[in-house]
Amino acid sequence: MKTTRTAIAALAAASLALSAAAAPADAAGFVTGFAKPSSDALKALRATVGKPFSSGYVFVEGKYMKPPYKVERWGTVIRINGVQVTNEIVPWDEFVKTQDGVQVTKTSAPETAVAPEPAAEPEPVVEEDDDFESSLDDLFDDDPSPKKKAAKKKTSRPRPKSPARPAVTVTYTFDGDFKPNDKTKAYLERINATRTRIDRQLRAGGYYFFGSRYSAITGDAGAGDHIFEKLPDMMKRYSDRDAFASAVFAAGFNYLPQQLVYDLYRNRIDYFQIEQRRKSIQEERRWSSVLGGGL
Repeated sequence: MKTTRTAIAALAAASLALSAAAAPADAAGFVTGFAKPSSDALKALRATVGKPFSSGYVFVEGKYMKPPYKVERWGTVIRINGVQVTNEIVPWDEFVKTQDGVQVTKTSAPETAVAPEPAAEPEPVVEEDDDFESSLDDLFDDDPSPKKKAAKKKTSRPRPKSPARPAVTVTYTFDGDFKPNDKTKAYLERINATRTRIDRQLRAGGYYFFGSRYSAITGDAGAGDHIFEKLPDMMKRYSDRDAFASAVFAAGFNYLPQQLVYDLYRNRIDYFQIEQRRKSIQEERRWSSVLGGGL
């Protein structure tokens, strides 16, 4: 038992070290690569905070997040338990563009060389034979046996390199306080709708896999039962990343992006918490069934 605990502790330490090297740390020890919203967006749009609940499953960059969950809009992004789980739903620049007196500033960064495009097969340029008289002799030779002709010289024209292109950054600014209008209200409604959709899906027992390198993956309670019945055992069993990925795809979860599967492998020590969560949900459903039967 002591050896097993030592191995699990070592695995947890290795997982934390790999995560810390991947990206800056977010709240609650989570590591994300999502672009942070601007302070201006937070000041102007503030936040919409949802009520906590304890159903569903949430993963961020392959790491399991324990409930209860609180889904909130934080400026132009969505957070769960203080951890950012999306990039900007509507960029803050789109809000700024609607303001009176908006100013556009373009800044050119130092020119950077652009690698040339891969050249197709070069077009050959055929040159004349060096010995024209030998060709005439061959034509009128009495010997009918074929003679091997001298190889022709070929040269090729290399494709020119692409010119350097300056990187341009466009910045939108305005003076004064932010003033809501019809467009900004529509943008805000779109962001709030995303928050509500995530909140409802989780409250209904669904799941979300959030990641900065792939689109969010979600499913309802039935799909969650299927994946979380098998995933914890694979996380516990396999100590090789590629073997783990092969097992996940062979189990029918080939809709999961490969990078997400690698993230799950890196955080495979979480299998114990997922198992406990699954058992807890099953117990809740059993008691709900009993109480629903009038006992």
